[in-house]
Order: sequence, then C-alpha cells, then structure tokens
Amino acid sequence: MTVALRRSLYRLLIGFLTLALCVLSHPVIAQLPSPTEQFQQGQQAYLSGQYTQAADLWQAAATSYADAEDRLHQAMALSNLGLAYLKLGRFVEAETAIATAQDRIQALVETPEQQRVAAQVLSAQAQAQQSRGQYVEAIQTLTEAQANYAAVEDAAGELRSQLNQAQIFQLQGRYLQALNLLNQVTEQLATLPDSALKANGLRQLGDTLRLVENAERAQAVLEESFAVAQTIDDPSEQAATLISLGNTAEAQQQPDTALQYYDAAAVLSPDLLVALQAQINSLRLLKSENQFSRGQSQVADILTAIEALPPGRNSLFTQINLVDLLISQDTFTDDRTVADLLVKILHQAAALQDTRSQAYALGYLGKLYQQNQQLVEATDLTRQALSLSQRINADSVTYRWQWQLGQLLAAQGEPDAAIEAYQQTLGTLEALRSDLAAVNPEVRFSFRDGIEPIYRELADLLLKSDSDGRSPSQDNLRQARDVVEALQVAELVNFFRADCVVTTPVEIDQVDANALVINPIILPDRLELLVSAPGRPLQDTTVAVTADQLNVTLDNLQQAISLPTAINRAGTARAGLTVQRTGDSLDHLPLAQQVYDWLIRPIEPQIQAVNPDVLVFVLDGALRNVPMAVLHDGEQYLIEKHAIALTPGLQLLEPPQPLAENQLQALVAGLSEARDEFSALPNVEREVTAIQTQVSGAVLLNEGFSKESFTSQLKDSSFPIVHLATHGQFSSDPEQTFILAWDDRIRATELGVLLQQGELTREAAVELLVLSACETASGDARAALGLAGIAVRSGARSTLATLWLVDDRGTSVLMENLYRQLSNTSQTKAEVLRQAQLQLLRDENYQHPYFWAPFVLLGNWL
Repeated sequence: MTVALRRSLYRLLIGFLTLALCVLSHPVIAQLPSPTEQFQQGQQAYLSGQYTQAADLWQAAATSYADAEDRLHQAMALSNLGLAYLKLGRFVEAETAIATAQDRIQALVETPEQQRVAAQVLSAQAQAQQSRGQYVEAIQTLTEAQANYAAVEDAAGELRSQLNQAQIFQLQGRYLQALNLLNQVTEQLATLPDSALKANGLRQLGDTLRLVENAERAQAVLEESFAVAQTIDDPSEQAATLISLGNTAEAQQQPDTALQYYDAAAVLSPDLLVALQAQINSLRLLKSENQFSRGQSQVADILTAIEALPPGRNSLFTQINLVDLLISQDTFTDDRTVADLLVKILHQAAALQDTRSQAYALGYLGKLYQQNQQLVEATDLTRQALSLSQRINADSVTYRWQWQLGQLLAAQGEPDAAIEAYQQTLGTLEALRSDLAAVNPEVRFSFRDGIEPIYRELADLLLKSDSDGRSPSQDNLRQARDVVEALQVAELVNFFRADCVVTTPVEIDQVDANALVINPIILPDRLELLVSAPGRPLQDTTVAVTADQLNVTLDNLQQAISLPTAINRAGTARAGLTVQRTGDSLDHLPLAQQVYDWLIRPIEPQIQAVNPDVLVFVLDGALRNVPMAVLHDGEQYLIEKHAIALTPGLQLLEPPQPLAENQLQALVAGLSEARDEFSALPNVEREVTAIQTQVSGAVLLNEGFSKESFTSQLKDSSFPIVHLATHGQFSSDPEQTFILAWDDRIRATELGVLLQQGELTREAAVELLVLSACETASGDARAALGLAGIAVRSGARSTLATLWLVDDRGTSVLMENLYRQLSNTSQTKAEVLRQAQLQLLRDENYQHPYFWAPFVLLGNWL
C-alpha cells in the first residue's frame, strides 16, 4: 500500500460521518417538478444506492413524458426504470419497462439521438439478460449497443459496452478473453477525463490482471482507479476499488493490508451490498489466517444486515458467498442458521427464476446434510442441484456437485458409482480449463482446497482393494496413475493462470526401454507406489505411512541437508552464507534412511528385476522438495546406485534427442557481481570459463547479461544448451519464480516466452536448460511447483536446476565436470549428472549432500 493511499484510507475512515451525511443526502423534490427534473433526481438517487426512490422518480418522469407524447425521453426514463427494478430484484417489472422502452424507440425515425437512446435501451436489456444468467444473449445485445454508439460517435457509450462485455466474460470464467478485451480499451481509458466510467474500467482491468497475469501490475492499475474515484468524489467507486485492492493484497500474501482495505470499503460504501461483500471478504481472510475470534462478532451483524438486502442476483451471490464461508467453519454459527439462510436463498432464487442460484442453494443444503451424516437426503439434494446446473450448462457450478455426489456415493459403499461421478467431475474441469474457470468467479476458494482433493480422492478410490479383498485391476492402476499426472498438469495450469500446458499420452516403452518410472501417491492414510517398466504390467505397493508422518519427515530431511550450518569448516555459498565443508555431520542419515525405507525398499525387488539405467520419479506433494539422490539404504546413497531423473509426468515429456548427437554449443549467461539485493557470486566467472573450455558458444556476463541482450541471442542464434549462472528462485507463486539478469528479474512466464519466441527462429529446440544458482523459496511447501513450471513452460527438453542456495565453489567444480562429461561421452544426461555428482561426493571437501544433492534433472533424461 502506497503512503498516499494509506493516508487516503485514514482520511476516509476519520471522515466517515461527514461522508455518510453527504452520500445519504439528496435534493428535495420540488412540489411540481418537470419530467426532466424528475429524471435527473432519479439519477442522483440511483447513484446514491436509493433504488426505490430512483424507480419512483423515473416512473413519474416516464408518465409525464408519455403525457407529452415525448417518446424519445419516455424510452430513456423507462430503460433507467428497468435498471432500478433490476437492482431491487423486480425482474418481471424490469423486463416490462425495458420492452416498453424498445417499443417506443423503435417507433421513431432513425436519427443520431434516436440511435443513442436505442443503444441505452439495448444496454439495459443486456443487464436484464445478464441478471438472468443469459450471458450469450447479453453479449450479443451489447455488441449491437456498441455498434449504435459507434454510429453516433459516442466513444464513452462504446467503451461502456465493451466494459460490460468484459464483465460478462469474467462471470463466465473466461478471464483471458476478458483481459484481451480490456487491453484493447486501455488507451481509450487513458484519454478519458476522470469519471465513474474511467474508475470502473480501470478496476475491471486490475481485477482481471490479478486473476490472470500480474498482481503487482494489478495493484498499480487499481491504485489509479482509486485516485480517479477520489478526484470525482464518488464513494461507490472508491469502495468497490478498495475491495479489489484488498483482493490483490490478499493475493500478494499481505493479509493485514487486505483487511485494512476491506474495513475501509465497508465503512465508505453507500451501497449495503458492497459493504457486505467487503465484510464477508474480511471474514474469509480471518478464517484463512486462523483468526476466528476476530471474526466471530461480525457474523451476527452480517446476518442481520443481509435481511435488509433487496432481492436480486447480486444479493443472492453475496448470501451464497457467506454460506460457503459458514458451512466450512462451524465455529462461526450453528447449522440451523445456515439452513434457514439457504432456504431463504432458494425461495428468492425460485421467485427470480435464477437457476444458477437455485443450484447453489440446493447443493449447499446437500453439503449441510452430508456434514450431519444424513447421506440419503444429501444425495437427493445434490442430484437436484446437479440437474439444475447441467440444464443451464454452468460447468463452473456442475463440477462441485458432481464431486459432492462422488463423496456421498463413496460414503454409502458404492465405489463404482462414486468413481464414475469423480470421472465426470474431472471431465467437467477439463472443459473449464481453457477458460481458466478452475477458480470459480462467484464463490472464491483456493486450488489446493477446491480442486486438488478431487484428484486425490479419485486416486484413493481407484487404488483400494474391492469388497472381496482383491487388489486393484490393471485398468484401475492405469487410471490412478493418469489421474495423478492430470493433477500435475492442473497444478501447472493454475500456477500460470493460463492453459499453456500441452500433453501427449505416452508409455515408458515409447521413451526408454531401459528406464523404470516410480509414481509415489501421497494419500491421507498411506503411500501408494506405482511402478512402470517397459514390457511389464503396472505394479502397486502400499506403504503404511500417513501423509502427516511423511510430510514431517520430508521437511526435517530437507532442512538437514539444505542448511549450511549443519556442516563443518567455513566456505562460501552462492547466497553469501557461511557454509562448512567436509562431511562430518551425519544428522541427515536417519531421515534419509527412513524415507528410503518408505519409498525405495518396498519396491527393491522390482528395481532389481528390471536393472534400469535410470530411475524416473513422478513426484507428488512434499516429495518434490527433497532430492531423491540423497535417499540412503544404510550403506549407499541412491545416486551411488542409479542415475535419477524427475518429470511432472510422462505425458509432459518432450520427444527425446540425446545431446551426444548434436554439436555442443551453449549460450552462457551469468552474474558474478551483487545485484538487486542479491550477493555476489565470485565463482561464476570460473564456472563460465570452465564451460567455455569444453563447449563453444556465446557468453553474457554481468552488464552483458541484460534482458534485451539475452533475448537477442535467443532469437538470432541456435544453442542446444542455455546455461544461466545467476540467482533465482522457485515458488508456488509465479510472480516469485524468477532468474536474475543484470537489469531486471526474468519471471517464469517471461522466461518461457523468451525461450519459445527464440525457438520460432531456431532450427531446433533447446535440449538442456541449466539453472545453476536457483533455489526453492524457503517456507513455501509447494515451491518446487515453480521449478516444474519453468521446466515445462520453457519448452526445453531437459532442465537442470538446484533446489537450494548452493555452494559457489562446489557448483563451479560440478559444472566443470558436467560439461567435460557432456563433450566426451555418449551417456545420457541423467548419467552425466550422476557422474558429476559422484565426483563431488567422493571429494572430502564436498561429501555432505548440501554440496552435491540439490542438482536435479527434469524432463527428458536421454
């Protein structure tokens, strides 16, 4: 939050009583006002949130215009009357008023003024269609309105039509389409004088940027929107933008700042509905921060305030958002209160013929019955909700009730029917993926809570023995493996907020006849190990370890091997930390052996039977934060016995092309000097020199490694290897996943674009991307998702990266060994990396896993 904005919020809160008096005041209506005065007073009342008063004034104006046979202005008053009725939830009256306005305007000779009013009537009709959930029809109507505005050169009206279309795209979950449209009108917004339209347009752009692209850019755009709303002294626009700023601060993991925004919006808004939205957002955030006590007192006030809301679609979804919160947190209120609220929603939705809201209300009632173990009733309600959502093709609602139905069927001992329901759920999610509707635009929740469990619960069902104690069939094992790989893809799509992940079905036989693939699947009560080997049936082994036990052990192991304080003798880390050489500290060994006993020992007979050249891991959950090379059988590390590679899934592999078949050339870029609050990397120059002695190519060092020069080299030259010796970070947040150039950070999304743009002008793809000084973000349990994201999005067939802040000298030694092996052997990349790691392991100065274990190979290992 900027200083200026913080001061503005302070002034808003301190001056609330004065603002409230200003907002709630309205001009006194003269004894015999003219229809023009009535029309204008209606506008003032509408903008102040006094919709009943606005409707009365516009009805009076319409009657006066009719008496004067002024059909043009009668149509204007009627279309506005329709908008007021929509706000009040009086849909039939709204549609009647708008239809009458259309009749009046169509009876007039076409003139510029007639076209302008016709466009206004069409805009009102589109809002009526939108309120009914008729999104396709609303878009068509707005397109017609936009054409009318364009015909009379009404730029503001044309822009308003485009903004309304973008809003509908967002309601549909079509965020990319919304962003494309909003980007088209950005220049028009910039040329507008400060107005409510400009503030609204900037807010829409900021909201969409937050969802799709860039939270930092979103914040800047929203702050501009807020400044415009302040300039025109519009508390409604200010409050709406404060909520958006709160959502953005929440996305940036700044909960205290977000709460300040929400509280300020609730105080400032003249519209009760907007104030309640702010309060509910605040309550949801307090819940996620485990601060229930701070929110408890707000619930009763919110429930009381909701009683005063006029019926309407926006009102319904505000109440649904509250239900979604209350039903997942039983400390807030009792089930009876939630049930009463749902019945009220259901009655209002039926009266308004709002099928989507009816589907939500029935589904949540089913959820409430499910929580109280009334499974038969819950199943009936869930099926009703599902039928309604499918009737209106509302996939973003449908998948929730398909999932709930699967849970209910599983709980009632119907595994086959439950599996079918879960498979239908994933099919619906797949249909939504390209439109980025995996995060529901109406009821917000996280991917981890709202999407990931669906995949895990289905895998759990598929891997359970049947009622006769028989092991899962080969078909079920294959489906379980595919489900977990599909989860990896869904995580990456959610990570990038874009459907940028291309998959191709493939079996290990098609990739490498000498590899063995291990899919560990972490379930709440056990670990399942799926093993794929060429020419052999898929095998499954169950390990009796809970997810909590496994995760704690993995976390302790990761800390034991990645923290330099565990080792003796001072040295120099790439992070500028004090590290210690030699392998005196063996604190990690019991942990490494325990994970080996869970992950490798149960399948050792299968490994020995195949005798593979490489073990390929498709890692799940917290396993991705620990290098498999460090697992220990009591005598040896796993890397001493096998080459190791990682992949997010076989279906994400690029076609193999061993490096040995190419003439090795590398684009090497690095920073040895301190930049952007990151310490110097003095041994990077040695690393770069060592690579130059082994392979030819181009070097960008320090000032020469700018984003522009890097981009130019990628476009103008063809390098099978791109080697980046610089600071970087992997995180579950794409904005915090980056590599550092001299003049800027290159984020995960940008790096992928740069490499893929370069590929368009090159003869071949990048075979190996090396990131030799990156780390997984500390405190981020899902940080390795960023590494997988870079590996997949870059388009490189293989990615070699580091999982933590590595030792500067040790890394230089390893890279020198690695390139020597690459240039003089026909071995696979996985075996070349293994040999380079073993050379460090056998050096008494680098025996501890801190030095050699963080290097991992993702993607194709050949």
